[in-house]
Amino acid sequence: MPTTVQILVYRGEPVDSINYRHAALFFKFPNGSQSLMNAEGTPGLFEFKAREDYAPEFSIKLAATIPVAEFSDAVNPWSIRPVVSATPIKNGDLGWNCQNWVADALGRLVDFGYLTTAQREPAYRQMIRVIMEAPDNS
Repeated sequence: MPTTVQILVYRGEPVDSINYRHAALFFKFPNGSQSLMNAEGTPGLFEFKAREDYAPEFSIKLAATIPVAEFSDAVNPWSIRPVVSATPIKNGDLGWNCQNWVADALGRLVDFGYLTTAQREPAYRQMIRVIMEAPDNS
């Protein structure tokens, strides 16, 4: 079983709007483990968080699961996590959020040879579409 990466998009809190939709990366590894990696917080106070053995299918806030790619069996949590966790958190930019972090983390996976741009771009565009589908755009 290869390692897979997906983008998860969650409905926003306190309202489901473009600005409040949360995005994260979700990895399933050949050893059966799963990991959610994301930037959590509020503008100016984001930090990297990882949740091991997370099961997104049980979240009532999950709006979409977007497949990104499959990696070789040699890719494991110990090789992926350092690359993803080193994605810069831009707390100095109050317009920056978890959605930007997902795009930047995918870019790092391209830079390190885990993904190609051809794999990253359609998944990124689909994430934007799902975010834009939020019912409250105020």
